[in-house]
Amino acid sequence: MNLRLGIDTGGTYTDAALMADGKVVAKSKSLTTRHNLVEGIQSSIEATLAQRNAADVSLVSLSTTLATNAIVEGHGARAALLLVGYSESQLKLGHLNDATRDLPVLFINGGHDAGGHEKQPLDIKAATQLIEELAPAVSAIAVSSMFSVRNPAHELALRDLILKNSDIPVSCGHELSAALDAPRRALTALINARLIPLIKDLIEATRHSLQQFGIDAPLMVVRGDGTLVSASFAQSSPVETILSGPAASVIGAQYLADARDMIVSDIGGTTTDVAIISGGEPRLSVKGAAVNGWRTMVKAVQIETHGLGGDSEIHYDRQKRNFVVGPHKVMPLCALAATYPSVLSDLEQFADEAWTKTNMARFIVLRREPEGIKLTSQQRDMVDQVAEHPRSMQSVFAERHFSLALKRLIEMGVLTTAAFTPTDAAHVCGWYDHWSPEASVLGATLLRRYSEFNLGPQWPDAQSFGESMLAKVSQESALCITTSAINEVNGVFGVTLHPKQRALLEQMFAADDNAPDGNLLSMRARLTTPVVGIGAPAASFYPPISNFLDVEVVVPEHAEVANAVGAIVGVVKQSVQITITPVSGKRVMVHAPDEQREFDTLEPAAHWACEVAKQAAIDKAETAGGSDIKVRVDRKDNIVEHQGQSTFFESTILAIATGRAA
Repeated sequence: MNLRLGIDTGGTYTDAALMADGKVVAKSKSLTTRHNLVEGIQSSIEATLAQRNAADVSLVSLSTTLATNAIVEGHGARAALLLVGYSESQLKLGHLNDATRDLPVLFINGGHDAGGHEKQPLDIKAATQLIEELAPAVSAIAVSSMFSVRNPAHELALRDLILKNSDIPVSCGHELSAALDAPRRALTALINARLIPLIKDLIEATRHSLQQFGIDAPLMVVRGDGTLVSASFAQSSPVETILSGPAASVIGAQYLADARDMIVSDIGGTTTDVAIISGGEPRLSVKGAAVNGWRTMVKAVQIETHGLGGDSEIHYDRQKRNFVVGPHKVMPLCALAATYPSVLSDLEQFADEAWTKTNMARFIVLRREPEGIKLTSQQRDMVDQVAEHPRSMQSVFAERHFSLALKRLIEMGVLTTAAFTPTDAAHVCGWYDHWSPEASVLGATLLRRYSEFNLGPQWPDAQSFGESMLAKVSQESALCITTSAINEVNGVFGVTLHPKQRALLEQMFAADDNAPDGNLLSMRARLTTPVVGIGAPAASFYPPISNFLDVEVVVPEHAEVANAVGAIVGVVKQSVQITITPVSGKRVMVHAPDEQREFDTLEPAAHWACEVAKQAAIDKAETAGGSDIKVRVDRKDNIVEHQGQSTFFESTILAIATGRAA
């Protein structure tokens, strides 16, 4: 039997699906073990392959949200950015100054002009000295040179210099995008560099797991546009796996729902990702994947990411005098107590006290030892306090205020926090019983009492509080979907609702058509395209969305592993773009990936460029693990006719190679 195995390693769960003849024949979910990814992957594979022959697996495909979550949560390896031919003022563009905060940024003389001609020689001597100083302090280096897409010579020279003098991985901007906009290309290269160690660990963990089960099959990885690449390809360009998990989910949702038009909403542990499929094709982001406010130059499914998931913190907003869900991800109290029973004792003690204080239901947890990280005395003090077991934030903050130290330690990945979440609310209401319902009930008790003491809403018991919070998650999910629909209508992307828009929608959602006399106004929002809900909590949170929106809501079979299904059914697709620019008279310059060549006229230049692009796209597709490759070449000329005169500005040759995963 020809089996295909799909694996999705998310921030909370590792999912697996096994398909034969286009149908799901087995599936499983396991907790993602961030401290040792092998454990979660092996558990998922073992459960999926139960009583099946591992030798029948002909392909393994992997999708992940780890790259996306690393950006959202501010994690990633320490990397340096080498800028060639840039000015310091350009750091303010494309959010480079935000992305490089606390990271070394070094400027080197060099770079090219828009025609690909060297503007200034590369300062090799200065670069050599800087690299020697950087090597011991960083895990990766990103290199971006001005107009490297027209001539990558300086980026390539620096890459070779770095690899010659160290074993540090290098990320070059021209290898990730053929588009102009140097600051955004530099941002993409930097994010790529910071993700290389993380994705490398994931791929190595997956390969190790496959070996343990005797699976000898090609390993593919899902890119942000939903297509597949080989694992080795993904290791060199991990930034392309931004939105890999959500993209796989979109492809999987379309496959499972078997429809051509839909709004896909995927709720996971950390985020809710909304995408639109029209005419059987997912909408692609024209400007590049955007995560956490940073817009990269990575081609990806147009997905709007919202900070709402099963592990989003539910916390009391004293200004609104009500509870808010997200956007920060935490460990659910029920999961924490299942691992550390002492947490239950702390919660019981707080529940017995006369007054409920702010941080009683929040805990600080050691995520990993801060080996090799220089800590301040305050940071060290905090780490020491939670070294043996988690402690409530109320206890840690009893004598000293550690907010800034805690924030920094979370950013470094040393600490994390635990608090009440939608997952806890589901445990309170009996929807789930995976971990410790007792911890969830105690958390709900503390929060509802805190609300009462601070003039907020009141609930008679933990059960009613839990039900109210679950309804709030469904309402927030409806708001996420509506936001994306409004942006689609307005032709924009990633725009948040204006507070007045949100207030109006919340009033519409709260309206009860069956309310007695006195309800002066009743409105209902309506969507014309069905919503397909996927993700582990979808079956719980998405059907009630129809109470807020006039729309058909579908949660297809296997929705909880749609990401793993999408990883299996994707295709390999690679593209190569070549630009032709004028030189003088009728002479033109072809800016090919490996060389720049002048021609006397446009037509022979375009013919040569098409052949080069076609072969380069085939080579990339084969390197990416594709077979049975087909190529389409498109040419777009920018020629202006005026008063009988033709003026040539630019030509773009785009070759797209598509094939199936080997």
